Amino acid sequence: MKRYRLFQNIGLLTAMSFALVSCFKDELVGSRVNSRSNIIGFGISAATTADGTPLTRATQYADSALLMLGRGGADTLYLHASSENNISALDTSVATRGVPVNSSNFSTVCKNFSVSAFTPTGDYYMKNVKVDNLAKGIWSSDEEHFWPEDEEMTLDFFAYAPAVFGENQVFAEDDIQYTTSDGKEISFNYTVPGSGESVTNAAELQPDIMFAYNSQNKKNTYSATGSVPLKFYHALAGVKFVAKDITGGTVKSITLKNLYGAGTCTYTFTTGEPTIAWTDLDDQDYCSFSQEFNVKVNNQQTGEQDITDKKTETTFMMIPQNIQNAVVEILFNDGTTDYTLTGKLFDPLRLSADGDDDLKTWDAGKIYTYAISTESINWTYVFEVTPTITLELGQTSAPYKVTSYRFRTQNPSEKQAVPWSAKPVKATETVPDVETGDEGGESSPIDNINDVLLDFISEGEGLAGSPENLTMSLERGTLHTTYVGDVTLKEEDPKGTPEAPYDLSTSGGKRPRETANCYAINASGTYKLPLVYGNAIKNGTTNTRAYQGLGFKDYLDKDITGPWIKNSGQPADACLVWSDGFYMFENVHLEGDYLVFTINPDYMQQANAVVAVRDAQGKIMWSWHIWVTERTLAEVYHLQDGLDGSDDAYGMMKCNLGWVDGKIVYYNSRDLDFTFTQDMTGTQMPMEVHQNGAAFDYKDVGSTYYQWGRKDPLVALRNWSNVRAEDYRLHETSDPKYKYKVGTGTVSLGTAIQNPNIFYTRGSITDWLNEPGNYKLWDASSSGAGKDERDKKISVKTIYDPSPRGYKVPVPRAFSVLVNNGTAVGNYGGTLNGEPDNSSELHNRYFAYEKRDQDGDKIPLTGTGQRADREGLEAYIPNDGKGELGGLWSMFGVYYWGCVQYVSAQSYTLCIRKDYPKGYEVYSYGFCGAKTMARPVRCIEDR
Repeated sequence: MKRYRLFQNIGLLTAMSFALVSCFKDELVGSRVNSRSNIIGFGISAATTADGTPLTRATQYADSALLMLGRGGADTLYLHASSENNISALDTSVATRGVPVNSSNFSTVCKNFSVSAFTPTGDYYMKNVKVDNLAKGIWSSDEEHFWPEDEEMTLDFFAYAPAVFGENQVFAEDDIQYTTSDGKEISFNYTVPGSGESVTNAAELQPDIMFAYNSQNKKNTYSATGSVPLKFYHALAGVKFVAKDITGGTVKSITLKNLYGAGTCTYTFTTGEPTIAWTDLDDQDYCSFSQEFNVKVNNQQTGEQDITDKKTETTFMMIPQNIQNAVVEILFNDGTTDYTLTGKLFDPLRLSADGDDDLKTWDAGKIYTYAISTESINWTYVFEVTPTITLELGQTSAPYKVTSYRFRTQNPSEKQAVPWSAKPVKATETVPDVETGDEGGESSPIDNINDVLLDFISEGEGLAGSPENLTMSLERGTLHTTYVGDVTLKEEDPKGTPEAPYDLSTSGGKRPRETANCYAINASGTYKLPLVYGNAIKNGTTNTRAYQGLGFKDYLDKDITGPWIKNSGQPADACLVWSDGFYMFENVHLEGDYLVFTINPDYMQQANAVVAVRDAQGKIMWSWHIWVTERTLAEVYHLQDGLDGSDDAYGMMKCNLGWVDGKIVYYNSRDLDFTFTQDMTGTQMPMEVHQNGAAFDYKDVGSTYYQWGRKDPLVALRNWSNVRAEDYRLHETSDPKYKYKVGTGTVSLGTAIQNPNIFYTRGSITDWLNEPGNYKLWDASSSGAGKDERDKKISVKTIYDPSPRGYKVPVPRAFSVLVNNGTAVGNYGGTLNGEPDNSSELHNRYFAYEKRDQDGDKIPLTGTGQRADREGLEAYIPNDGKGELGGLWSMFGVYYWGCVQYVSAQSYTLCIRKDYPKGYEVYSYGFCGAKTMARPVRCIEDR
């Protein structure tokens, strides 16, 4: 088996290469040459090898065969092609039907030839004189012809043989044109006898036509005897059929179809060999030629058997031509049933060993022999290839199988491996429809398949009775994005290297370690993060306040007693859970107490991802949110306390956690077509490979969503027009089980940790956690007092807090200034310290201010709704019918979780919502919501 990184155009052998055109060596003289020496006589000389020995036939067949298809497309017979010069010796007593002429049978097959001679002025000296074979070696014309008296006068002799075939003149008197001046040419129009009929018994009518030329005078003839040597060349190509390695049966007839039956031939005689050209070949002259044989072939033939009898050579004598459209039909009887088997005489995928495709033509002076075999009867061949492969977006390799072997038809237990080869035949790339996101846009060919094909097995030896399990790899699709911030990200200098990853918890070693569940990055490179629970390490020391004595559990629902995850079990590996930025995350792995990953700069863009550490059973022990953004997170809005008026009471992040700006992202799809060929049979099987592309319409801004108390993000909004459960942002995963899913009912903390991708919707209660009394998940200082804690100013960040380093989930009071201290719990009430942004066609944008009375900086706020924890919630206007479980609803609303519980299964939320054109209107930092709802988080500084 060979593995190739690069591909070449490798052809398959269809026929053997050819020797030079031959001629003959007999002494053919006029019957009166010895008695009167001035009589013109003729002799024929033949080509020999370098050592003077005659050329002999040495037929060699191609290793691979042309397939003959039988009923239902079953492979029943094979044609093994070979070619040779027309020099084979035959029985000299053969009859006159379709016989290739050579030095041994010229006198018995041709029996005569016609000769004309011209003077130097172009006048006829002899015209169409027929010379007959009176006996072996004795030839004579009807009358004597003498040399000119001037023995130095040169005559141009033109001859063709035979003059008469059967009882018919081969050419009428004026059919042949001679040129005797500057160039010496013979040209003639020729129609293969029987052409024009749908089927003819061709061999009874077709002679092997030859032409010769010599310029000679009496003085320079051999021994001045007057004998002119003529070297004949064939005008036609011979086509024969033999049987080899065949099951017993009868070849009843053979028919050649889609062949030219007429054309113009021109022989141009120069020093050395002549040139032979056939022109005026017209597809309209396509004909069929047939021979009836009824030849019985031997069972289990080990040698070769002519499909002929001992006295008759049944060769098709055809016009030389391109045979790429030629078809052969063989009527074969296996003893009980007639099979009409059809196949092409030339396969463009089967070329000569040096890659040349000149074997698609029949040339003058050559005999093409097609050996019929029934290897598919002696052997049953099995050849199967995986027909189609689809690589999902983000997938770069895929398995496939090739099964190639044969077994004895009468003894299936005897099996042999059969080699095979494969080559790509076409590759295209298609730009998706950016408007719809569907494939099927404009396509263009991939000029160099090596640009996309990384690894492919181009040939194999086969396995006896079983498939070869193989893998192919393709380059990832190219990222295209319309957001300028993605360009900024790509142009940032990389951070870290595989040898020295950038430590996210220490800013590359520039500050004391502070861990978190979310790390923001703004450049490509190689990063690492310590295997620590959330913010269990702060300012370089263990942060026991974040977890100790709070009943917090690990992935096995055991108490967390220390900052390092290895205290719960031995980490085994790391993985990418999901990323909505395809192809960004590479080589996610463990190095000691760190999870390490690399961001590919070619695919850098605004995105969100989750990476995880797993145990030996493949269970996720903990996971982290990686937020790729070009935004500077150190910049905040300085919010005034709406209740007591203190300035800069809270530093609010300038965007939602996991924020992504609007853009269009797309990746081209690819289609690759391969052809697999089984060596012994030539059977070909296609394989189509499709690499999915996609266009993501992320034209509307969005952010990740969170269930109250959970540390892991759920995928962001796709766009305002696509808010159903299946319309989340598509994302790459290391395993399909990690895609966004919707579950129902309560689970434990450990189960939630193991499944960061699952949205646990409400069951009998409005909480995803089976311990509804645990109110400290996002605030370790909470007393669980509910309403009494709404206006608390202090909170303690926990190991489940989803915020990045330096930030935490806000206390509800932090948002009080935005809504003029509104505290409505229900769906109406409060006022906005700002106004709606009426320029928005989506009616989901608002402006609020940092300080009371619309003072301070103006803060843009965008509603992205919330993920619905139950059926029936309306996505837009009430009664529009778009709401569904796991989808988005209340799209006009700005919702930000607070860290404080309201009641057992509900918590406080900022709500800014004015439905359009009518509906609810509420502005409140005391709005309550089910913990099962998934809402955005707008972080504040962890001061």
